Amino acid sequence: MATLIIRPDGAPALGTVRALGRNDMIVVAPGAPERADWGRFLEAIGVAITRGASVVHQREARP
Repeated sequence: MATLIIRPDGAPALGTVRALGRNDMIVVAPGAPERADWGRFLEAIGVAITRGASVVHQREARP
């Protein structure tokens, strides 16, 4: 079981995201969708979902 985090300032390799599958999780941190390469990550996330991975969107911390 693997958990990968996509952050605005860092992320795993796209191939690593694509290779995820059943029982793996992708965490999308706040600000990650503003990455210049977000479209490529969306494609990789889609492949991982098809293979059985789960995705969660992390909320912004509240004061």
